[in-house]
Amino acid sequence: MITVDMIRAEAEGLKRDKNDENKNLGYLTKRYCSVKERKIFSTLVINTEYKYFSFIDTSLKKEKNHGSIKSLLICAFMTCIGMTFLILACAVPQPKIFYPFFVLIFYAFSVMPMMLAKRFSPGSETNPKTEFALFLTAGMVLSAFALPIVLAHSGVITWLACALTLISNTVNYLTMLGYVMKDSEFDAPYGGITHSHSKNMGRNILSVHHTVKEEGKLIRIVFNSYCFNLRGTQFVAIDRRGNIFVIDFASKRFWRHPERVPKSSVIVPSVKESDQYLLGTKNGFLILLDVGKNFLKHFISFNTKFLYCSEKPNLRLLNVSQDPISEITFAGVPLQPKNLAVIRSGNAAYLVNIKTFTCTHRLDFDKRLMALKFAFYLPYSEHILTCFTNDSLHIWSSVKLEVLRIVNPIKLRDRKMQLQTPKDPTPVLELYSDNFTEYPFSCCDRDLTEGLIMSYCYQTDGSCLCFSTSDNYLLFLSPYTLELLSILKLKNFLLQQLCLMPKPNESLLFGLTEKRKIVLLDCANIELKLFVDMSASRSMQLSTDGKFLAISRCSGEMPIWSVCYLINVLRSQERCKNMLRRAFKQSKPMPLPTAAECRFHEELRELLTPQSLQQILQEYHCYPSKYRALIWFCLLKLPNNRAQYQDLMQMGLPKIIMVKARSFQLKNAKLKRALIRCWSNLAQWCKMFAYNDNVAKLIFPFVKMFHSNPLATFEVCVTLMFNQFQMFFEYHPLEPSNYLGFCTNILKYFDCPLYKFYTDKDVTASIYAWSLLNTSFAKVLDEDQWFCLWDNIISAPPYFLIFCVVAYNIMQREVIVRLPDKTVINDFFQEQNPVDIKKLTAKAFKLMSCCPMALHPKRYMCNFQPLPRGVYPKFLNYPLKSLERFEEKAIDIQKLQRSLDDKMRALDLEEMEMTRKLENGLRKEEHDKRLKDIERYYQDTLKREEERLNYQRKVLLLHQKEIRQQKGEVLKALRESEQRKTLLQREGELESLQNNIEKERLRNDIDLMEAEEKIRNRELDLLGQNLKSTEEQKQSLSKRFHNDIKRLWEEQKLLDADLKKLSSIDLKESKKIVNIPSDYLNAVEDKLQQYKEEFANIVKDNQSNRSK
Repeated sequence: MITVDMIRAEAEGLKRDKNDENKNLGYLTKRYCSVKERKIFSTLVINTEYKYFSFIDTSLKKEKNHGSIKSLLICAFMTCIGMTFLILACAVPQPKIFYPFFVLIFYAFSVMPMMLAKRFSPGSETNPKTEFALFLTAGMVLSAFALPIVLAHSGVITWLACALTLISNTVNYLTMLGYVMKDSEFDAPYGGITHSHSKNMGRNILSVHHTVKEEGKLIRIVFNSYCFNLRGTQFVAIDRRGNIFVIDFASKRFWRHPERVPKSSVIVPSVKESDQYLLGTKNGFLILLDVGKNFLKHFISFNTKFLYCSEKPNLRLLNVSQDPISEITFAGVPLQPKNLAVIRSGNAAYLVNIKTFTCTHRLDFDKRLMALKFAFYLPYSEHILTCFTNDSLHIWSSVKLEVLRIVNPIKLRDRKMQLQTPKDPTPVLELYSDNFTEYPFSCCDRDLTEGLIMSYCYQTDGSCLCFSTSDNYLLFLSPYTLELLSILKLKNFLLQQLCLMPKPNESLLFGLTEKRKIVLLDCANIELKLFVDMSASRSMQLSTDGKFLAISRCSGEMPIWSVCYLINVLRSQERCKNMLRRAFKQSKPMPLPTAAECRFHEELRELLTPQSLQQILQEYHCYPSKYRALIWFCLLKLPNNRAQYQDLMQMGLPKIIMVKARSFQLKNAKLKRALIRCWSNLAQWCKMFAYNDNVAKLIFPFVKMFHSNPLATFEVCVTLMFNQFQMFFEYHPLEPSNYLGFCTNILKYFDCPLYKFYTDKDVTASIYAWSLLNTSFAKVLDEDQWFCLWDNIISAPPYFLIFCVVAYNIMQREVIVRLPDKTVINDFFQEQNPVDIKKLTAKAFKLMSCCPMALHPKRYMCNFQPLPRGVYPKFLNYPLKSLERFEEKAIDIQKLQRSLDDKMRALDLEEMEMTRKLENGLRKEEHDKRLKDIERYYQDTLKREEERLNYQRKVLLLHQKEIRQQKGEVLKALRESEQRKTLLQREGELESLQNNIEKERLRNDIDLMEAEEKIRNRELDLLGQNLKSTEEQKQSLSKRFHNDIKRLWEEQKLLDADLKKLSSIDLKESKKIVNIPSDYLNAVEDKLQQYKEEFANIVKDNQSNRSK
C-alpha cells in the first residue's frame, strides 16, 4: 500500500517534544526540501492570545527574508537600468525629442489586466478572465515595441533613439516578468500565505492549527466545523471556542472574524453570495455569516415551541430544544429562486426560506416507528430524501410536502445478490493485507437500532448516490430512478464518511474508515487504493470543484491536500502495476510456492508411489477424479520449474502461432487463450512445434484438464513429448511411419483377418491408428472414458499407447468389418463409438504382455524419463536439418513473397493510377455528356417557354377583344341607363306639373266660389238698393259666365285625360321607351309647352277677371 504521508508521519514522531516544535519542522524542511520548496511545509498558526498570525517556520525565516530582499534589489536595479536607456533615447539624439517616453503608458497598462484577473480568479486556475488578461497584456507589450519602430519609420525620432527604446523595453519587461515569478517572496509575512499556491499544488499545500499558550502549556484547539466556498477559493474554519478563521487562496490572505460562534456543528457555503455561509450550532441555532462584511446577519432557533429571528447578535434568545443542527442542504435548480434549504435538527427536518430567514414547514412522519438519520435535497432536484433508522429512503416533494416514493436499498442489495451467479460475483475491496498488524484487535460498538446505513454522499452533478453500510458494503444508486447501480464489498474495514469526486474522476471516492484513516479508493479498479492520511482523523471535507481536501485530525491539525496530486499518485500506482504485468506478459502475477507447499509436494511424492497407485488402478481401473491431477503430478514427477517457465512466458507469442490461432473455433475464450499460451510455450521451447499443425489437437485434452494451472499444463505436455509421444515427430511434417508401423505389425500379428480387411479396403494406419493418436483418443471417447484410459496410459510404460490403439481396433472389429468402404471407415474413427473402457485397457495390457519380443516396441522406445529440476531439456527427436532447411526456404519464400507483394503493390498502384485516369476520362466524358444533356434540356425548356409565350399572346389578344366587346356593352348599358334616368326625371316633372295644375284648379275653384259669394253679396246689396231693377239686371252671374266656365271644365277634363295617359304607362313600356324616336319626344315636349302656355293664359285671364 502506498502512503503519501511519510514525511508528515516523521514530523509527528519528532513533535513528541512539544517545546522543540520549531526545531523539528526546520529539521524536516532542511532534510526533505530545497530552499525554494521548504515553504511547502510551513504551518499556519492562529494565535488568539495576541490576535495576530505568524508562521512557526523560524528556521527558514531569516534565510527567506534575505532571499526576498536580494530579489527585490535585483528587480529595482534592473528597472533603473531600463529607465536609463529610455532617458538616453530622449537625450542622445539631436534635436532632443521626448516621444519615447510614451512607452511608459504601455508599462503602466500592461500590468493592469493580470492584476485584475488575479483579483477576480481563484489562484492559478485557468479561465476566460485570465486568458483575456494575457491577451491584453500581450497587446500592450507588442504596442510598446511597435511604437518606437513606427516613429522611426515616420521620421519623428532617429533610429538610435528607437534602438535605445527597444533595449529599455526589453530590460523593463524582463524585470516585470521576474517580479511576477517571485511575487510570493515579496508578500509581507503579516497576514499573507507566503508559499506559492500555484507551485505547490501537488501534496499537502497547507497545514492549519490553532495553538494557544495557557498556564505555560501549549494547547491546540480542535476545529469543529469547516468548509470551502462553492468556487473553492475560500476556506472557513470554526474551532471549539467559536473563533472563525477565513483563508482566501486567491488573494493569499487569511484573517480572523471579529465575531464568535460557540458550539458550532455544521457550516455550508451560501448559494447566493460567495462570502456568506450558513452555520448550525449544537444549541439548534442557524446563523448567516458574512465573512466579507464581518457581521452575523441573522439568527434563527429551531425548536418545536419557539421561533426567533434577530438582526442584532447581542439579543437574548430563548432556546427550548437542545437538538444540534446536523445537516444543511439547498434546493436544486427548479426551486432555487425560492431560496429554500433543508435543515436537520435532531429527529426533525425543517424547510427554511433563506431570503426571509424564516422556517416555513416541517416534515411530518411517525416518530414512534422510526427515527430520522439523514435529510437532504437531491442534487439538481426539488425532491427531499430522508433516511430513517429502518433503512428506508423516503422521497418527498418540497412543493406538496408529500411522500412520493419509498425505497429500501438494503432489500434491493439482498435481492440483487440472490440473483447473482458465481460467474458474476460482487467485487471485493480489501484495504489491509493479511499481514497488517497495526490493529491486531478491534472492538467496535454498534447500535443495531440505528440501522445498517451509516453515511451517504452524492456527486455534484447528480449522477450517482452512494451509501455506506455497517455490514461492509457500498451501495451506488441512481438519484433519478433510485435503482441499484452497483455493489461493492468492503473487506476488513468500514467507511464512516464518504466523498465522491466530480467528473471526470467520478469513480474515485474518499473515505474515513472506522480506524480513523483517510483513504482514496477507485471503485472502477478495486486494486487501486491510497492511504491519504495515516494519522487519526475526525472528519474530512472535499471542495465542490474537487481540487482540495481538508482533513480534521484528532490532534487539532488540519492539513489541506491537493486532490490532483493524490490522483496522480494513485494513477502512478496503476501505471507501475501495468508495467509489471507487461514485463511478465500476463494479466495476473504468478504466485510463488511457499516452503510449506514444497514440503507438502515432497511428502506426497514419497507417499504416492507407482506401486501403491497401481493397486488402486487394478481394482478400480481409474483414479478418483478429485485427486486425479495430484496423482498425475506424482506419476509424471513434474519439477515445477517456475523460473524457467517465466522465462518462456517472457519470450512472447510467435507470429506463426498468432496466425494459426485465428482458425481456432472454440466458444470458451478462456480455454482458447490457455491452448494458445501452452502451444506458444512449446514453440518457444522447441521451434518445431510451431510448424506442426497436429500439436494443437494433441495437447488440447490436457489443456482442457489443467487450464487453471498453465505451468502444470506445460510440464505435462513436455513430459508426454519425451515419453508417450517421443516418436510422433520423427518425420515431421509427415506422419510417424515407424510408430504407425508398430501398430500395423502388432495388429497383423494379433488379428490378421482385420489387417487383411484393411488391406482390401485400402485403409492404412493413417486412418485406423493416426486418427486416434493425433487427438489423444479425445474424438472417439467421452470425458470419463478418456480420463480412465489416460490414467492407465500414464501409469504404464510409454509404449502402452500403441497397444491401446490396437486394442481399440480389435474391440471394434465386428463393427468395422461391416463398413462398406474407406470413406465410411475414416468417418468411423472420427466420431465417438460405444466401447467398454475397462475391457479396452485390459485388452491392451494383455496384448502388451503377449506381444513377441521381435515385434515389441520397447526395443525401439525409451523408458519413462521425468523432467529434471531447474531446466527443460531440448527435444531433439525430429529432423532438425530438414527443419532448418525448411526455415531457410521459408525465409526465402517470405522474401520472395515480400518482393512479390511489393511488385503486386506497385502493380496495384499502377492499376489504381490507370483506373483513376480512366475514371477521370470516363468522368470527364460523362460530364460532357451530361453538359450536353443539360444544354439540350435548357434548349427544350426555352422552346417550350417561347411556345407558351406565343400562346399567352394569343390569349391576351382574345381577352382584349372580349374586353372591348364588354366595354361596348357597358357603354350601351350606360347610355340606356342615362336615358332611363332622363325619362324618369321627366315623368317626375309631369307629375309635379299635374300636381301644380290640380292645386291651381282647386285654388281657382276656391277663388271662383269666393268671387261668386262676393257677387251674391253684391247682388243682395244691389237688390236691396234697386228693388226695381230690370230682369236682365236680375239674372245671376252663373248664367252670365256659364259658357266660360263650361269651356274651362272641358279643358280641365282634357288635361286630366292627358295626365292619366302619361301616368298609365307601365314598367314594361318604360323599358321600351328607349326605342321611342326622338321626334315623338319632341312632339311631347311641344305639347307640354303648349299646355303650359295655355295654362298660363288661363291663369292670366282669371287674374284679369279678378282685377275687373
